[in-house]
Amino acid sequence: MKMSKVMLILFCLGPVMIYAQRYELGLRGGANFDYSSIQIATSGGSFSEVSDTRTGFLFGAYTEIKAGLISIQPEVYYSVQGTDVTLDGVKGAIKTNYLQVPILAKLNFLRFFNVHLGPQYGILLSSNSDIGGVVSDLKSQTKSGDFSVLAGIGIKLPARLHANLRYVKGYTEMVDGVRDTGLQSLKNAMLQVTVGYAFVGR
Repeated sequence: MKMSKVMLILFCLGPVMIYAQRYELGLRGGANFDYSSIQIATSGGSFSEVSDTRTGFLFGAYTEIKAGLISIQPEVYYSVQGTDVTLDGVKGAIKTNYLQVPILAKLNFLRFFNVHLGPQYGILLSSNSDIGGVVSDLKSQTKSGDFSVLAGIGIKLPARLHANLRYVKGYTEMVDGVRDTGLQSLKNAMLQVTVGYAFVGR
């Protein structure tokens, strides 16, 4: 009788275990090294490249659907972005926050290494500048959506951990109009270093 119960449990758990091997769910977070391309109109009316790298962070969730060496990995994460700027000798920053949604195709090698590539759509949550202590809200003149392409490499680590190095290139001109802030052009670009943990699957 006990043996029959054990067999019944194994029979019921079998599909779940097989499904778990093909499905992964987890969290990931890390650092953004943002070096967006920015042009601001100077006081003389000319344009100048004024941006410098700014460090932000990201945190979110992912799911991976596996099919042999190939897998699909949708994600959603909160991303703090922006860039440091110097305008007419005055230092400041442009700060943007996004909800990012990439959908990645992954090619897995040697059971622990992968390369991945895919589109990403960012939903603008906030945008502001702080130049010389003067804060301006830029959300009304920054486009609400950003299309980018993400490419990266990843490695599986012990204890259900994994690490990724990614490059994100934005193709949307984010400026929606020129106003008294002088913002003329803004395109996102960043390098990401992240660590993730799989609490389902793996």
